[in-house]
Amino acid sequence: MFDMTAITFLLFIYSVYFACAQKYEGCFHSSASDPELPSPTLAYASVPAECTKKCRSHYYMFAALMNGQLCYCISRFGQKGPSNSCNVPCTNDPNNYCGSYEAMSVYATGQQGPSPPRRIQVTRDDIDALVVTWQPPDIPNGNVTFYTVRAIAIKTHASNVLPPVESQIQGGASNSTILKGLQPGTKYNISIVASNTQGLSDPAYAVAWTLIGPPDKPVTPEILERGDSTVTVMLTEGHSEYGPISAYEVVVVQTGTIPPVGPHVEYVNYESASKQGLNYYITAQFDPSDFHRYKRFIVGDGKMIGGYYNIPLKNHFVSVQVGLVVISRIGMEIQRSYSDLANNVLNREATATSQMDSTALALCIAITILSILLGASIFLYFVLRRRHERFNMRKLPEQQELTLQGPVYEVDNMGYIPEDIPERVNHYQELKKKVWSIPRNALSVDSFVVRRGRFGTVHAGTVSKDDGSSNPVTIHTIADGALKGSDKKHMLRELDVCIRAGSMKYLTGLVGTCETSDTLYVVLESPPHILKNRLLGARSGDAFPTDRILSISTSIAVALQYLADYKIVHTRLCARNVGLTNDWTPKLIGHGIGKYSLEDVKYVRWTAIECFDRQKKHQPGVIWSFGVLLWEILSMGGTPYSTLTLDSEVEDAVVRGIRLPQLLDVPDPIYEVMSSCWRDDPEERPTFDELTRLDTLTMCPITAITEPYIPELELN
Repeated sequence: MFDMTAITFLLFIYSVYFACAQKYEGCFHSSASDPELPSPTLAYASVPAECTKKCRSHYYMFAALMNGQLCYCISRFGQKGPSNSCNVPCTNDPNNYCGSYEAMSVYATGQQGPSPPRRIQVTRDDIDALVVTWQPPDIPNGNVTFYTVRAIAIKTHASNVLPPVESQIQGGASNSTILKGLQPGTKYNISIVASNTQGLSDPAYAVAWTLIGPPDKPVTPEILERGDSTVTVMLTEGHSEYGPISAYEVVVVQTGTIPPVGPHVEYVNYESASKQGLNYYITAQFDPSDFHRYKRFIVGDGKMIGGYYNIPLKNHFVSVQVGLVVISRIGMEIQRSYSDLANNVLNREATATSQMDSTALALCIAITILSILLGASIFLYFVLRRRHERFNMRKLPEQQELTLQGPVYEVDNMGYIPEDIPERVNHYQELKKKVWSIPRNALSVDSFVVRRGRFGTVHAGTVSKDDGSSNPVTIHTIADGALKGSDKKHMLRELDVCIRAGSMKYLTGLVGTCETSDTLYVVLESPPHILKNRLLGARSGDAFPTDRILSISTSIAVALQYLADYKIVHTRLCARNVGLTNDWTPKLIGHGIGKYSLEDVKYVRWTAIECFDRQKKHQPGVIWSFGVLLWEILSMGGTPYSTLTLDSEVEDAVVRGIRLPQLLDVPDPIYEVMSSCWRDDPEERPTFDELTRLDTLTMCPITAITEPYIPELELN
């Protein structure tokens, strides 16, 4: 029997959902002859819930009813204004009205995001890449801001678990991407989700294989013995992470010949090799299931093996080299991997063997004697050195003084130790004392990898606090025990930057760290929005408070001044690296270890003129970048220097004195501030303190967006 309490709870949840999904929006003027109305989805909608359910299943945000039973699915309404004429009761629900002949009753369906993307096509670009193209949603319910493309391995030849690969593409005209870093020879489930400012679409799916890659290089065959016309070798089984092992080949190469090798190189049989004058040929081919039969392989036994004649060794193939080829094949795709060649020349003369053994024995004895003499010499050197030092100590003149800093203690009358020798500091433990140590059960880490940073992978996740709240965070997952010493020192320095910066209103701060036996989790704040995405969304009609542009810019300058006070230089300043809260408060991203969670941006377009020659970054260079960021905001996400394709062209233009143009709606005082940030002499640029007064200037409404956004010029 079902638990009645559980059933009651489920009915309550359903009723809440139903009520939310069927919110009544009002009555509005319209008629069945309106050319903007689509054809009715249902001609006989008995109740509003039936129409609402049907429209939601088609991904529409609103359902409209007219004449008591006509059901229309729409994405917008109210163009002709509200009406008081919704007076026709619904056919099977007289308690509700279903419009009239001149008005419609509008209900929200609960749908927020777009409909799924359409017509996904996947083609193979390289052994580790897939090209994904699609058509945009036919019902966007607003403007599509970006697409999330994700690939999950569902069948692979790899021995380890493969993490998902994800890419985010700006909306608008973008409808393709290249997913790189995939595992060769793997079947992937590709999903695409479209996003607008209100929500996400249902995913659209496609399945595709990556190209297979060459197998691992086989182990060189081991020569066991030689007969008059045969050579016996020991073969080692092959391995491949990039595709199936489909076959093995044994190849024979005349001694002194260097044959071609490569994943697409194929040898021929002995007869064809003789006709073509080749000094190498295939002598046998067999399936992996038969490997145990041919593990101990006799080259030249005169048998047919896999359609190849294992011809006895003769003529110029008496002295040969033997190799193993591992073949991977799926359909028409073939990849080969060649082992090094084993030479079958054996010293069969007993006298030669005896001489070799005698020589080896003599060498061993000589090396042993020399080692003993070397050890004795080192020992004698240290004995004589110690005696010499004692002799010199006794000969010190009485008037000579031994000066040390601070009080000293005598130890065995032989030397002195300063009292204030510092103890070795464990910087790792010192850093840990300064931050919140998050319990592992309070940290939830998403499985897919957002970025691959220098020290490990970067994930999204949530952290639960003692007050019961749960906040979204960015999590750096670091196997610190496996880091090289230099990498660990660098990681600690970057972590220390975040600790020094502390907590500040306009910075994404360090939440804390969580340490397990083998992993260090560094947890940073994660703003819900990115400034660049909101600017680009405004180009498509999404809301952006242009009257707050100067206050947002001022807050960013305050954050940069704060970092400068702590001697921290922000080296990756651009709109993609500024977060936004839901109330439009900016949160600067990318200082310290946070820089390894950023998108892979080409920063040349934001780089100061003196930094092109790879000088050390400094605060005046950040001032230059701030000027470019201000231009980027005022252009609603435009690409700086969009007419220049190559980074070298941008560098050359800046060196020649070319600067970003004044935008149509930017007043002269604001452009003068931007231009002052781009002065050649770093000393003549404004200070952060001066830039924090930007909001005292006057901003004109933005009426035109003239600068294009070209993502391929900004992103690597």
